[in-house]
Amino acid sequence: MINNTVLCGGNFVSVRALCQGDYNSIKDWGDNENNFNYFPNTNFLYDIKNPSWINSKIDDNNGLYLVIIDNENQNIIGLTLLENIDISNRNACWGIYLSEEKYRKLNYSLESAFFIIDYAFFKLNLNKVYNNTLAANQRGRKFHKSLGFKEEAIFNNQILIDGYYSDLIWSSITNQEWSNKRISIENKIEKFLVNEN
Repeated sequence: MINNTVLCGGNFVSVRALCQGDYNSIKDWGDNENNFNYFPNTNFLYDIKNPSWINSKIDDNNGLYLVIIDNENQNIIGLTLLENIDISNRNACWGIYLSEEKYRKLNYSLESAFFIIDYAFFKLNLNKVYNNTLAANQRGRKFHKSLGFKEEAIFNNQILIDGYYSDLIWSSITNQEWSNKRISIENKIEKFLVNEN
């Protein structure tokens, strides 16, 4: 992993580097069949059942894998990551996965995404972060747009799910675009906190 000491604490969630001891907390995430309908990398939901998956991510020198922890109960509720980190071309692929519907609230996802995208641009000095999502995942696409990502390309009939092909949407955000967007996202996170109190 490009950095195994990352730790960020927020109002709703904290993120830290994935470690071997996290296996028992994440191995059953793929048991919910509904999760396969919104996640383009369905192999991930099978792979996490194997203890060697965590080792492969810890040993990945071109990746950063952070578990998302609910500050209220200290449970691991998801994972956010940068993969294929290309220092020469200054880009990486970003993803986020929240394990249960009850955690797929904007305050959890927004704060988790903020931490890792901020890290990508201001610690790793990347120029561009990109991601992909299923075309049918309107909720995910709306979330990406709210972060400032712009949809760049459609890969038609790219992912086979339940016997049908789904289009894949490729989106990205640049360092400059994030710099212009991040304050409004911080403000949105603060509003969630005010509304809770």
